[in-house]
Amino acid sequence: MAVLALPSSFTNSFWSQDYRRGLEVLYSKLEQGIEENDEIVTFIRARAAAERQLSEALMHPMLTGAAGKGFGKDDGASLLMAFRGLQSQSVAQGQTHRAIATDLDALVADPFAQWAVGYQDRLRQSRASLIDQYLRAYEHAQGEVSKLKHNYLDKTRRADEAEDDAKFAPNSVGRDPYTTSPSTRPVDGGHRSSPVRSASVSERIASRLREIQKRAVASAGAASEEKQAPSESETIFEHQEQASPKVDKGKGKAVETGDEGVIAASPPPMSPPLPPKVEIPVSPMPAMPPPPMLLAGLSLPPSAISQLLTKAAAELPLRPVRFPLLGEYPNCFTGEEFVAWLNENVQGFGGSLDRAEEAAMELTERDKLLRRVGEFGNQFEHSDEAFYQFRPKAFDLEGKDTQPAPATLSSPIKTQTDALFKRTNTFVSLVSKALSAQQAEPAYVRARNEAEEADHLFRAGTRKLDRQRLGLEERIEDTLKVLQRWEMERLRAVKTVLLQYHATLANLPKGLEQTNETSATLIAAYLPESDLNALIERYRTGPFRPEAQVYESVSHVETDVVFGIDLRRWAEGGWDAISSAEPRKHDIPPVVTSLLAALTEAYSKLPSDMEKRKSWIYEVPLPAVHHLREALNSVPMDAIPPTDLFAPYDAAVIAATIKLWLLELDPPLAMWEGWDEIRKLYPTVGAAANKDDSEAAAQRITDLGMALQRLPRIHLNVLDAIVSHLRNLIDTTSVEEAEEVYVTKLALSVGRTILHPKFESEMSIQDRHPTLMFMDLVKNYAAIIPPTIARKKRESERKIPIRKRTAPIDMRLSRSRISIGADAQQLLAAQQVAQNPSLHRASRSIDSRSPAPPVPPVLKEEAPAPSSQPQPLTPPPPPPLTAAQPLEVPPPPPLPVAPTPSVVPPPPPPSTFVAPPPPPPMPAFKEPPPESEDEAPPPPRPAFKEPPAEPASPTTVAHRQVGGSQSTSRSGSPAPEHTEGIVAGAL
Repeated sequence: MAVLALPSSFTNSFWSQDYRRGLEVLYSKLEQGIEENDEIVTFIRARAAAERQLSEALMHPMLTGAAGKGFGKDDGASLLMAFRGLQSQSVAQGQTHRAIATDLDALVADPFAQWAVGYQDRLRQSRASLIDQYLRAYEHAQGEVSKLKHNYLDKTRRADEAEDDAKFAPNSVGRDPYTTSPSTRPVDGGHRSSPVRSASVSERIASRLREIQKRAVASAGAASEEKQAPSESETIFEHQEQASPKVDKGKGKAVETGDEGVIAASPPPMSPPLPPKVEIPVSPMPAMPPPPMLLAGLSLPPSAISQLLTKAAAELPLRPVRFPLLGEYPNCFTGEEFVAWLNENVQGFGGSLDRAEEAAMELTERDKLLRRVGEFGNQFEHSDEAFYQFRPKAFDLEGKDTQPAPATLSSPIKTQTDALFKRTNTFVSLVSKALSAQQAEPAYVRARNEAEEADHLFRAGTRKLDRQRLGLEERIEDTLKVLQRWEMERLRAVKTVLLQYHATLANLPKGLEQTNETSATLIAAYLPESDLNALIERYRTGPFRPEAQVYESVSHVETDVVFGIDLRRWAEGGWDAISSAEPRKHDIPPVVTSLLAALTEAYSKLPSDMEKRKSWIYEVPLPAVHHLREALNSVPMDAIPPTDLFAPYDAAVIAATIKLWLLELDPPLAMWEGWDEIRKLYPTVGAAANKDDSEAAAQRITDLGMALQRLPRIHLNVLDAIVSHLRNLIDTTSVEEAEEVYVTKLALSVGRTILHPKFESEMSIQDRHPTLMFMDLVKNYAAIIPPTIARKKRESERKIPIRKRTAPIDMRLSRSRISIGADAQQLLAAQQVAQNPSLHRASRSIDSRSPAPPVPPVLKEEAPAPSSQPQPLTPPPPPPLTAAQPLEVPPPPPLPVAPTPSVVPPPPPPSTFVAPPPPPPMPAFKEPPPESEDEAPPPPRPAFKEPPAEPASPTTVAHRQVGGSQSTSRSGSPAPEHTEGIVAGAL
């Protein structure tokens, strides 16, 4: 069969799902063209150099002989003239070769080399702009959206857990500012003194801190007279003391003033005071050198480590870092920066990041040369959030710069003061954290606010990413068009250069004609268009296939856009549709109906039928299609877009938007599984096809209908809307072009939007069955889609039983319901039939096929009928009797005694009113053959299978059957009529 294919181009051949793979393949081939340009220039310049060397050899030949000898000695013979002429011709040939070399350099190689340099710059700028900037930014945005999604899900889960914890937490938890409880009456009956305000927790803590500070300052002043720079904790305490006023505790105590003396220090320690300091003479022997230090297995002297840390302090980016309630720490750096610096500057680590991290940990935790700020402890972390400072001893491990300390013992008061200051800093941080925790909002409220903020960021990031994707696709489309134009220009320029090269060499003498003819033949066989098509066919990655970025929420199923949706979820409607009793008003999404209606309206604006048909075949630029897509995405999901929204767009843009909507469906109309199923129905590429085989075509159409029947119903409805619109367009337009040709073009344009694989491969690109399937759908629309939808509808419909009555009826037997002389056995049977209708249907079918012998005489005698003509009391034979005959028999004269049913046809004994036992008539019900059930089914059965057609039929039939069976008990008893009402009410 003929090969069906769209015209190959960059815009429909180098797309991929991640956009990068297709562009990388294309740019790699285009960069290969740059190398080809360089090789062509090198080849032409080499030939020019060879021609120049030949010209030099011909124009300046070697001396043929010594001067004054040979031809130099001749004085004008003809041989001399011939020889001199040959020499001059050789010089002329040399000049010709020099001209050729000059032309090859100046007219062929130089212009093409200059153009090739510009082409190389343009191509590399295009690659850097598209891949390194736009595509990388889009991939980075994808990563950020993934982080936002993960953060949103994590915070939502934490908020749910926090709310559950708060909901089921015990009542012993302290109250929060969001809940209040009523105050209770005092236990003393109201005899309570006036309330006195006591200091709050923060006031008591602040007062206690001031007392501790004053005592510490007094102790420090008494112990040492040296002036020292205030530490960070002292600075903080002084600031707090100046800022906070004196607090009156309300207990009648005096308020401290500034004129009072310093409060006494802390109580003295329990240990006895130390003895006075004793001068210890220094030994005249020189001190031993300090032992070497190990850093991650590397032995270094302390002086080398000091120099290393001094260099680190000079090269690291030191900066001040501020922490709440603690102040600002100068000259800080992160653990990650320090590890990276050690890895680069210590050659002994061999570039191992793990050894550098181990060395930094040893310097911090073992040697105490680094101090961690803002956290408890002094652990090292390889992180950009952990900040450290160099301790002063880190720069002088040998102790050269420090003064020899006198051999005296420090004062115990100073030691206690330093320890007190350390404990004060720790206590301040703990109190600050406790106060901030008490004043903050509850954890579950804060968690829910963070979850909502994360949801907002995720939603905004998703929409922004989708818009960024649209912009990237537009730029890729424009770039692909430009690259195709550039590649065509390059190939044509190469051909021009080769033609110039050939034309230049064609000026050589006749001896090069054969070579020139061969070169001309080879050049003529070169076609740039064929090379371009070969490049596309060999290296293409797939047609245009967008993948929409759709926001997905955990709170509801439906999305807020109409492109990139799942039609099955749209048909189900999510939890909102389940909770609401109203069904969906549309069988297909309103956006499809609106687009088709707008397209039909746009047909009227076109000048000819050919333009109407071409609107589905045109390749519309993506910016126009994306503009209409964004306008439709702004409309709510189930709302019908306004008609004036489509007014600015022509028919081709609307048709392209429909194809884009079909392409972005996830999954597509034919589902992912339909790719392999439908491929089995059509021959592969290159297989022989028999056009005259009508039976095979009919079987293929049947198989295609069965394959489509496995699709969801909503997919079939959308497919029906699209194909019926195209079929109507073909039927209502008339053009000179054959319908077969237009259907082929239409299938090439639309087929892949309905059926495409989940992942493109080299084999799937070559498959033609989407086109063939769409051609069959358009040609045989009436034979495929409507019957398939009808079968799918019958398959999906469920028979819902109709409830006849809603009032419950008590079907149990009672003495008040049993009249005098009623047959209790038959009343019990009627009750069982009412409780189990299947027994009633079985007994009714058996009675209609082969009634028992004793029943007909009783029915002829006892059953009432609307007819007024009496008939003789003669029992007819059992076979022709049916269930409808008792209605036509008039009632006989009243008899004093009603006969009881028996197995034998003779008259029953008149003295008994008790029904005979049920076992005797059982053989009569087993006599009919089993095949009679299929040959003559009972007439009331269809009434039970289709309740909407005859809603009263089951009740009427049950009334007749029960009435006929109970009329055999007694003619004068009203019990059978009462039982009939009960059974009818139950049914």
